[in-house]
Amino acid sequence: MKGSKKLNELLEDNQKKLKKLFKYDHKKALAFTPEDREKVKDKFGVYVIFDEKKPVFVGQTGGYSSTHQPINSDLYTKLGQYNSRSETGTTKFRKAYAQNKDLNPNHLKDITADKYGLTFQYIKVKDEPAFINVLEILALEYAKNKGYELYNFQ
Repeated sequence: MKGSKKLNELLEDNQKKLKKLFKYDHKKALAFTPEDREKVKDKFGVYVIFDEKKPVFVGQTGGYSSTHQPINSDLYTKLGQYNSRSETGTTKFRKAYAQNKDLNPNHLKDITADKYGLTFQYIKVKDEPAFINVLEILALEYAKNKGYELYNFQ
């Protein structure tokens, strides 16, 4: 199997969804407030975090971890971690955010999505954890092909 050909087919098949995911839509973008996150309770999928209208990070929940264990946190819980004073699950994001905003890297716990007015958009995926991982990889490839400078790439 030629990997690049298959990857291009998958990107093409999911082009419309990926384009919508990365195009900031002020009507669909949600804040990290408990009220907005409530709208994604019990949902799983791939999300993009925006700083103002610029996509800066891709993540997922409901797929598999790198040790192939299922990730059981829903989007509500996972996205809540970006407001937590704990760095659990968000260290890579916080370090890159601090670096890009010239913030003190010794105070990562002070970086919260709510404090900095970040927003997110997502693609909901039902009943197939493995596809969540595939879609996350496709989102990262899409971003790379479009020239987005995501924190994931730092």
